[in-house]
Amino acid sequence: MAVLKKILIGTGILAGGYLIYKIATASAEANAFVTNLNFNIKPSGIKLSGTNLVVKIDVEFINPTNTSVSFRKPMVTINYRSSVLAQSKVSTDIVTIQPNGVSRIKDITFNIPLTNLSILSSVIDMVKTVKSDIKIDQNATLVQKLSQLASGLSSNAITKLLPLLEVSMLVYVADVPIPYSTKLG
Repeated sequence: MAVLKKILIGTGILAGGYLIYKIATASAEANAFVTNLNFNIKPSGIKLSGTNLVVKIDVEFINPTNTSVSFRKPMVTINYRSSVLAQSKVSTDIVTIQPNGVSRIKDITFNIPLTNLSILSSVIDMVKTVKSDIKIDQNATLVQKLSQLASGLSSNAITKLLPLLEVSMLVYVADVPIPYSTKLG
């Protein structure tokens, strides 16, 4: 009985030591990855579609470490002057980046609803910074404002909106949050 007790205690100590070793190794790998992970966010399209401003982006994750890393696809937010205009859908998809590799998520699409008055106000403000001669009647109905906005925008003017937008995301690697934010353009 005493021998069995010593064997069980010894096994428990070994298992505990191994578990602590694995946690420490995973934590060190995650910290190395967190400090070295690079992101590259590029716009892949913008257009006015009905009552939505549709923005598409591509996100590239660059892993310069010698360790493969997996994490849940991040939720991405598009902001203008600290106002959230749109968020990507929450996903349970797993992104895996091989050692010294690159992983891409293409065409993350945002439909910025111009029917939301506060968002429309932000978009009109953005448009006026790239096209100052656009006239929007502040007393007009929502439908009239959308019509005035659409008629005053060329595809070239819409493309000029991209550098005004900010993209932010939060990636969790081994429960370590990695915030990232950049201008589009």
